[in-house]
Amino acid sequence: MVNKASLLVENARLWSEGAPIASADALAIADGRIAAVGRAADLASWVGPGTRRIDARGSTATPGLVDAHIHLIAWARAAAELPLEGARSAGAVAAAVGDFVRRHPGADAVVGRGWAADGWAEPPERSRLDAVSGTRPVLLHSRDFHSLWVNSEALRRAGVGRSTPDPPGGRLERDAAGEPTGVVREHATRLFSSLLPRHQVERDLALARDAMRRLNAYGVTGIHDFEGAAEQRTLRALARGPGPRLRILSFLARPGFEPARELGLESGWGDDCFRLGGLKLFADGTLGSRTAALLAPYDGTTERGLDLIPPEELRALVAEAVEAGLTPAIHAIGDRAVRSALDAFAAAGRALRSLALPPRIEHAQLVDPRDLGRFARLGVAASMQPTHCISDMDLARAHWGTRLSGAYPWNSLVRGGALLAFGSDAPVEDPSVADGLHAAVTRQRRDLDPSQAFVPAERLTLDEALRSYTETPARLSGTWPRLGRLAASSRADLVVWNEDLHRLSIAELHRVTPAYTVIDGEVVHESPELLEPAARGDRRARAESR
Repeated sequence: MVNKASLLVENARLWSEGAPIASADALAIADGRIAAVGRAADLASWVGPGTRRIDARGSTATPGLVDAHIHLIAWARAAAELPLEGARSAGAVAAAVGDFVRRHPGADAVVGRGWAADGWAEPPERSRLDAVSGTRPVLLHSRDFHSLWVNSEALRRAGVGRSTPDPPGGRLERDAAGEPTGVVREHATRLFSSLLPRHQVERDLALARDAMRRLNAYGVTGIHDFEGAAEQRTLRALARGPGPRLRILSFLARPGFEPARELGLESGWGDDCFRLGGLKLFADGTLGSRTAALLAPYDGTTERGLDLIPPEELRALVAEAVEAGLTPAIHAIGDRAVRSALDAFAAAGRALRSLALPPRIEHAQLVDPRDLGRFARLGVAASMQPTHCISDMDLARAHWGTRLSGAYPWNSLVRGGALLAFGSDAPVEDPSVADGLHAAVTRQRRDLDPSQAFVPAERLTLDEALRSYTETPARLSGTWPRLGRLAASSRADLVVWNEDLHRLSIAELHRVTPAYTVIDGEVVHESPELLEPAARGDRRARAESR
């Protein structure tokens, strides 16, 4: 006797493993797995009194989506912090801080996030914040979270002054007299860690559950998370507890390496709910803070960025991690840092192939053409964020204009045989997968003519972009083929979109949204009204009017 399905998705355009499934328009789910894929008429025997049926009305159904680079707890906490995105001047930031202080009286530190000084007429300085903050310390994270803007009270409490040296891998910006301006870069931000508020576990859990629901609404069923020990404990509690669901691949920060090695923990430890990914290392900084490490100076300057871990030390750390069975995931944005990371992987030799999970380079925003082929040859995956390209294209043109052929080289990496996974880097970017798909296939902002696309030769097809959100992250987490595809016996993680993605203009991809998100056969998000003919007709009419 055939078990009956708990859920049947029908009238769908199924997509899996890089292409639409031409021979099927339905799938049956039983016991948390995909029981059968085929024509709806052929799956009739799976339907019983208790079977829920979802009519996709010709929309695309894909495997569940994975954000392959996110800081979930940081993104969740950001919802409760002072937002500074879009501030067009130092004065605008100061005004926002002053308003926050008036509305939230007290002695606690003021923590904000999201400022970016590019294009400002005046630089960020401590005096701006001093004028509106009184005796409260102010700590404002930059948009890329690699710089901190603080006031004089924060400098005083941290014991940072004119005689404080730049720490290794960090920099204190100084004025003509040698005094700290209040802007600190990279590892120098650690000098102010003690001033940040202590996070409460129950509050973090509540914020994170809300963040998980938002991710489910984006169609995200799994994440690759990069945070510290306290955040990892929260993630483990979320993975095992009641409430919203996500599959979590969690990477250790560098301080967690020795304890993990002593316990014998290796990459792949855990299960499909919570799994250990490996060890996160930072080779350099970011483009926005001009700390990404470059082979040649930033255009118009003599600056080459910062090596947060010098190349020799990086090679030694990678060798130790590989010996311990922990997959290194190296943050490398500039072309010098990418080369340093690839050199470190190359030095590890054949031992690299013994790892349970593939080694990775996170971001790889600028790659020297001579290094592109090394990813595939070494078996190193590229974990990249499509919306970074869109947000940073003006910065890249300004600072990397003489070498743009190597900027965000998605197509070159795929053509070279490298594994390419996509994520968001939230809270740096919003984790909307629709925005990511649009960025990957257009490489242009929504307000720009197609002729203004950023290095259009590096665009991907829609199928390639979808694969980078589904199959490839599953391969990187060691869960392929039971996850990341729509096939009989695979776990039933999937998304039913509100449109047929392949019939939609690529310029409209950012407007699509999941109607249903399913994890292990359980519907974790649903907006069935998005599939109603009236709603779809209204969207198409608006698109045609443009």
